[in-house]
Amino acid sequence: MNKAMIRLEDIGPGGWYGTEEQQAKLLVIARFLHHLQIPFHLAVIPRYVDPAQHTDRSIADLQDEASLRFVRLLRTMAALGASLGIHGYTHQYGGSVSGDGFEFAYSECTADCPPDDTPEAVASLLQVQQSYAYRRVQLGHQAFQSAGLTAAWFETPHYAASPVQRQIIEICNGVLYESPPDEPHAKTAVLRHNPDDPLTNGTIYVPTPLYYVSGHNTEAEVASMERTLKDFTGERELASFFYHPYLEFPYIRFLDDGTVHYDEHSPLRRILRLFEKERKSFVSLTSILPFIPDFRETRLLDRLNMKRPRFLHAKRNKLPNRWIIRDEASNIWYAMDLGIRSPLRIHNGIHSIRPLLADWPPTSSGTAMTGDFDGDGFIDTAVWHAELGICHVALGAGSSRLAPDGIWLSEPGALNWKSLTGDFDGDGRDDLFLWDDVTGIAAIAYSSGGSFSPPLIQHEVSVQGKDMMPCIGDVNGDGLDDLVVWDSASGACQVWLSSSTRLRHAGFWYSAKDPLDSPLSVVLGDVDGDGLEDLVLVQPASGKWFILYSSGTAFGRQEECFGPWAAGEQTTPFLADLSGNSRVSLLAWSPNRHGGTLDAAINARDRTMG
Repeated sequence: MNKAMIRLEDIGPGGWYGTEEQQAKLLVIARFLHHLQIPFHLAVIPRYVDPAQHTDRSIADLQDEASLRFVRLLRTMAALGASLGIHGYTHQYGGSVSGDGFEFAYSECTADCPPDDTPEAVASLLQVQQSYAYRRVQLGHQAFQSAGLTAAWFETPHYAASPVQRQIIEICNGVLYESPPDEPHAKTAVLRHNPDDPLTNGTIYVPTPLYYVSGHNTEAEVASMERTLKDFTGERELASFFYHPYLEFPYIRFLDDGTVHYDEHSPLRRILRLFEKERKSFVSLTSILPFIPDFRETRLLDRLNMKRPRFLHAKRNKLPNRWIIRDEASNIWYAMDLGIRSPLRIHNGIHSIRPLLADWPPTSSGTAMTGDFDGDGFIDTAVWHAELGICHVALGAGSSRLAPDGIWLSEPGALNWKSLTGDFDGDGRDDLFLWDDVTGIAAIAYSSGGSFSPPLIQHEVSVQGKDMMPCIGDVNGDGLDDLVVWDSASGACQVWLSSSTRLRHAGFWYSAKDPLDSPLSVVLGDVDGDGLEDLVLVQPASGKWFILYSSGTAFGRQEECFGPWAAGEQTTPFLADLSGNSRVSLLAWSPNRHGGTLDAAINARDRTMG
């Protein structure tokens, strides 16, 4: 079935939705959609203004009974499956009425014209935050936060904004639920991304190509939608439209016995039957977007005073990943705090970086790793010196310091072997995985809490050849980390599942129809939050991220692609849980872009009320 989307438009705490009866009828529509298992979206105007009627009511006004009633309604509809978005702040300017008026500058304006921002407003983040457009977006988000609501997207009133103001709005928001201005007839979601823009790493536009029913000639408009609906046949095309729910109100009556009569001949109910007839399946906005572009941090090499930073992260149960940076040039270790709590993404990013440890280990070479090696709940670091066959460990003590704990493993037989970490026996202590890509021999050195035991050869495992790319993660959800090996030459992926004492071959979990030509990075992480780590293949040069979801016995053959995003041959990709919701987001480190750039794309499921 092809995908469809519905957005209920211009929902505010006044006008058509100000009285108890009007709000009750809106709730009838929401419950009807919920009954049909149709995800729906609410374009919320946070502050309703009607100057002629002296009406000015905001969802942030916690002292106004009508506002509180409206906020309770929004929460109820969110519980029924609504995705909430911000539709401007007041959706008006001057003497115009919310829902009718414009809020941002547009060239055709002749009266009540909103001010425009100058090109200098996008010269820096500081100047962005001094602009009119930013202030309106910020006020909308502040009203939502005051009401205890979460917005997953933004929509400009009437899809109108000057080029400068649109750039400001894009800098602030990762998703705009409207047709892109340069592709007004787009049928698919579009990621607008200029890699050279220092202030943003892209914005996703979700279009409404079926437009809407105005109510001026309902019969003709419904018939037109029926004809156009047949043209949506592509797998990624969205039969998306918006609808003003007050058009349904004449068809909804509250009966004396307490029941509700909702006329089946109403325009919306007829439209929904057309969608069912054409086998369109309604989906939510966040379900079609695996990730949403978020913060971009630039000039990090100068700001951090580092020459060769290596970003490391470690998992924590029900908590955001812990981040540690090792400057491989100076051999100094730092703790990095990332924050993504603000819905205005320009306020997200690196909150602090503080030194943890200097001049450790004795040599600045080796492979740096993180994990909880002693099982105390704090993140530790390790450095494997392949040329010596030794592994140094420094133990974490809270988030403030690292304490060197000596050599945990000395294994001359593993000279020039490579290393990764993971908890293969499920005891809460991360172990050391070692392999020799020349012979294919692999081994696990289990942690005792104070050292790594002599490496135990994994006889079923073979990781032989430069094309073999191993990674570690729990792909079957049993709490034990497993081994996943991608063969870049053949495009095949093998899995060895941990039984706590050994790795056993579980066969081929994926085989690409056509091996991807350009160099790949292979990473594991739980994208959909089901407890199974998924396989993500990244083409750094093209910026394409291919998501293959784990079923516990295979990686999905339906490749979901995100991008192009954060493209660059020198880009290093990461998957990390930034929110503590057990779902990974994307990060990309690009040392050659804007003096060192760290980009983030947030898991779309972390931008919902759930």
